[in-house]
Amino acid sequence: MNIRPCTDADLSVLCALWRTPGGVHERHYDRQRAGQTTYLVAWQDQEPLGSGVLQWGGCIGSNARTAYPQAVELNHLQVRDLYRGQGVGSALIAVAEALASRAGRHQMAVGVAEDNPEAERLYRRLGYRPTGVVDVSEYDWITAEGAARHETERDQLLVKDLSPTSEQGR
Repeated sequence: MNIRPCTDADLSVLCALWRTPGGVHERHYDRQRAGQTTYLVAWQDQEPLGSGVLQWGGCIGSNARTAYPQAVELNHLQVRDLYRGQGVGSALIAVAEALASRAGRHQMAVGVAEDNPEAERLYRRLGYRPTGVVDVSEYDWITAEGAARHETERDQLLVKDLSPTSEQGR
C-alpha cells in the first residue's frame, strides 16, 4: 500500500475508479492546491483504497477549534467497502500523524459521529481519547442515485497527543 498526497494525475484516476457524486475528490484536491489541506489517498498499484483530509487550519467545528486551537484535524476519512478491515484506515491515520509531527504540530483531532461506533473504536485503539467536546454540523450531499440529501451530524471530538515525549503519542 502506498499513501501519498493526491496529485493531478491521481485525481483523474480517482474520479474514474472511485466515483463519488457531487465532485468530492475535486473539492478535496482544490483545497489542497490552495494550501489549506493535504488530501491523502491510499493506493494499491493504481487502485484507490481510501482517503482522508488533513486540515492544517485546525478543527472544523467551532467548539473543537475553541477547545483545541493548536490541533490539526483529520476528517473525511473513508475506506472503500472492498478494502475495509485490511488496515487502510489505520495506515492513513499513521501517515497523517507523521505529516503533522514533521510539521511541528503536536495534537491530532478527529471528529466522530455519535452513530459511528466502529470508527470510534478504531480511533481509541490508535490512542485517541474523548474530550467531551461535541459539535453539530449540517451539510448537503448527493447520493449515488443523484438525490440531494441534507444531514445534521453530532460529532464528538477525540484527540491524540503527538509530542515526542508523550506516552500516548507513541
